[in-house]
Amino acid sequence: MRKMTSRLVLVALALVPTGGRAQSAASHGAPRDAVAAEVALLRQTVERLAAVAVKSQVLAGRLAAQQQQVVREQDAIARAEDAIELAGRRQELTRATLARVNRALADVVEEPRSELRRQVESLTGELADQERELAHLRDRLSQAEQGLKTQQQSYAELDTALSSLVREVERPTP
Repeated sequence: MRKMTSRLVLVALALVPTGGRAQSAASHGAPRDAVAAEVALLRQTVERLAAVAVKSQVLAGRLAAQQQQVVREQDAIARAEDAIELAGRRQELTRATLARVNRALADVVEEPRSELRRQVESLTGELADQERELAHLRDRLSQAEQGLKTQQQSYAELDTALSSLVREVERPTP
C-alpha cells in the first residue's frame, strides 16, 4: 500500500515542474509564436498528464481490490489449515478410543462383547467419516492455495502496470 501511495505521489509531483516551465518561458517576453508553441506544448502535457492521472487512479483502485483478494485467499488457507488440524486431532482421539475398545473387547466375556462390537463398528464408521472430512478439507486447502497463487499473480501484474505508468510519467516530456 505504501508503494502504491508513493507512486501516486510521484505522478502528482510530475504535474508541478511542467506548469513551472510554461510560466517561466511565457514570462520572459518570448515572441508570440514561441508563446503559442509553449502553450500548445503545455496543453499537450496537461492532457497527457490528465490521462495518466485517470489511468493511475484506475490502476490504484484495481491494485487495492486485488490486495483484498490476496488477503481473502490467505485467510481461506489459514481457516482450511486450522480445520485440518482440528479434524486430525479428532481422528487421533477416535483411533485411540477404537484401540482401547478393541483391547477391552479381547478381555471381556460374551454379554458385554456385543456392546463393545457395536462400539467398534460405530467408531470405525466415525473414523471413515473423519477420513472423508480430512480429504475434503485437504481439497479445500489445495483450492485456496491455488486461488491465492492466482490472486498474487494478478496483483503482481497490476503492480507492474502501475510501475510502468509511473515510469511513463517520470519520462521527460519532449
